[in-house]
Amino acid sequence: MKRRTLLGRTAAAGAAFALAGCLRRGGDENVLQVSSTDFGETEDGHLYFDATISNPSDREASGTVYVNSELNGNASTKVRQVDLGPHSTTTFRITYDVAFANVSDFTPNVDLTED
Repeated sequence: MKRRTLLGRTAAAGAAFALAGCLRRGGDENVLQVSSTDFGETEDGHLYFDATISNPSDREASGTVYVNSELNGNASTKVRQVDLGPHSTTTFRITYDVAFANVSDFTPNVDLTED
């Protein structure tokens, strides 16, 4: 798969992540949002995936982030815990043991559950 096609598919997925947080309302509902995602090549040539999680509310929030991906035909899930104070953001990086030059298909999906 060409890099341009790969980037286009990931950009579309990123737009869906951004819209997902806009559908929440109410003080007792979940407040954590996936603000943005990105992927690319590390300095040593491996594939990385970054996810930025935001808490736009006035209360503390914690949750679990699941990065489900299809990478060159292989499915994987990576899990990260997040604890965010009011009006804060954090970014975490997942590095895969695959050379970026060998990536033919990468489809990440981020699921977020609040504790």
